[in-house]
Amino acid sequence: MRVDVQHTVLYLNPKPDDDEQKVKTQRPRSADQPGVFQAQTGDPAAEEWSQWSVCSLTCGQGWQVRSRSCVSSPYGTLCSGPLRETRLCNNTATCPVEGQWLDWATWSQCSVTCGSGTQQRQRRCSVSVHGWAECKGPHAETRECTNPSCGGGGNWGAWNHWSLCSKTCDSGWQRRFRMCEGTGIQGYPCEGSGEEVRSCNDKKCPAPHEICKDEYQVAMTWKRASAGETVYNKCPSNATGSASRRCLLDANGVAYWGPPSFARCVSLEYRYLHLSLREHLAKGQRTLAGEGMSQIVRSLLELMSRKNYYSGDLLFSVEILRNVTDTFKRATYIPAPDDVQIVSLMLDIENLEKWEDAHQVSPGSVLLMRVVEDFIHLIGEAQKPFQSFLVVTNNLIITIQREPVSAVSSDINFPMKGRRGMKDWARSADDKLFIPKEVFTLSSDESDDTPYFVIGAILYRTLGLIMPPPKDPFVISSKILTVTVRPLPKPTEPLVSVELAPLLNGTTDPQCVVWENGNP
Repeated sequence: MRVDVQHTVLYLNPKPDDDEQKVKTQRPRSADQPGVFQAQTGDPAAEEWSQWSVCSLTCGQGWQVRSRSCVSSPYGTLCSGPLRETRLCNNTATCPVEGQWLDWATWSQCSVTCGSGTQQRQRRCSVSVHGWAECKGPHAETRECTNPSCGGGGNWGAWNHWSLCSKTCDSGWQRRFRMCEGTGIQGYPCEGSGEEVRSCNDKKCPAPHEICKDEYQVAMTWKRASAGETVYNKCPSNATGSASRRCLLDANGVAYWGPPSFARCVSLEYRYLHLSLREHLAKGQRTLAGEGMSQIVRSLLELMSRKNYYSGDLLFSVEILRNVTDTFKRATYIPAPDDVQIVSLMLDIENLEKWEDAHQVSPGSVLLMRVVEDFIHLIGEAQKPFQSFLVVTNNLIITIQREPVSAVSSDINFPMKGRRGMKDWARSADDKLFIPKEVFTLSSDESDDTPYFVIGAILYRTLGLIMPPPKDPFVISSKILTVTVRPLPKPTEPLVSVELAPLLNGTTDPQCVVWENGNP
């Protein structure tokens, strides 16, 4: 029988170096093998090293530590070497930098206007987006402040604004406050009260039948409103401005929506035309400005011919014509009589409701009359002496004459019904004007400077219906006839004769015609 034996031989060195114990071991071998020893060195009484600790710093360079313990044996403590080891470590994270305080703000006003109070000031910390830490230290400071001592009675400051009314109807209340200067509190040491209360919105709340309900019309939603209120909406997408609609009461006290108003709506095409007008007005050369105005007139005539516009477009067109006429006064371009067709289209009876709507914003038809008068004299100044122009449209007749001051050729009869090109409505009209030629005399001071008269007469077919309603309900409506003479003749004995036929065709809302003696 054969047995393999493992021998472990322990040798003790009688003179160990540094009191260290050397251990020699032999790996397992067969009993028949010769004894060959292979030594291992170490501390048999020491445990294994621990894991390295976490780095002492979370950023930058720090330290790591590991340790081991020494185990006692029957032969004493035989451990050698250190029981603790240290090494450097580096974290990849960038260490944050402490934030920097900005300058202190100025001190606040003293908390009181008399006596002792306090003031405060603050500062801000400048912190970077990446890797900056908060600033250290306080962000605010407080100090005492002293004002002259408070007297026996304070002074009231100004009242602040009234608050909103607590109710929209059926009598609510509002309140406002004031501060007693020098104390920062209400009512001390000032005499009187620091609060006022008053009633507001005393009107009665509308009954259900006095309220217009939500309604969708003209591609708009009109929100509910009580009688007498006006609701606003944005104009349709092809225009700018605001549309409005008023909630009304009928004879039985029941609320209903009135028609929408587009007097503040301007179509985009008219808006663009106005921008083009401004560009031409900015031109420095008179000739270029005049030619630009000619193009504006043609474009406006084209837009008006479409008959698709808002009431606000009518007012806007009056403003465009006014600018055009003012430019013609300074430019070399002379307007043509055919340009009057724009005015005729604007005064078409189909626009009656639009003019009524427009008059809520501006008396546009009255302004249009003044523009036409200026327009007439621009044409008249370009005429030759004794020459006359006649313009006849569906809605107005205009005659323009240029006569020498020294010798007006003949009396003026208007309209001349037998003249060629006259419209049927003018031939059958009973309205007429007679101006004796003796009227046209100037004072001696003006006769040398002004060699010619420009005489313009206009008969409007529809303007009497379009004008704003008269204040006097007893006036009689008629066509409107205007006469303009430049320069003004001096008053003479012969009288100007005007005959206007009233409109009696069942008109329930007659328009006003006024003869102003003091304004020839």
